[in-house]
Amino acid sequence: MPKAYWCYVATHVVNIINKLPTVVLNDKCPYEILYDKPPIFLNLKVFGTLCFASAIEHNRTKLNPKARKCVFLGFKSSIKGYVLLDIMST
Repeated sequence: MPKAYWCYVATHVVNIINKLPTVVLNDKCPYEILYDKPPIFLNLKVFGTLCFASAIEHNRTKLNPKARKCVFLGFKSSIKGYVLLDIMST
């Protein structure tokens, strides 16, 4: 992974650490203290894995692929979405 994308690594690690229980907080996690509800682990993804991003339908023709190969970099902070690195464009 190029150095330009290491900020996503740090963000991903902090996101996971904030969802893990700690002895300092009486076996609660920082996420649970902040939002007053337990974290949801269903949306966790493995950093750097291959994924596919859907191509917008009106920008493709019948023979164009429906998805593009990407690498998972992290989560968007303000909206429900992912940060992906397009393999074909880099």
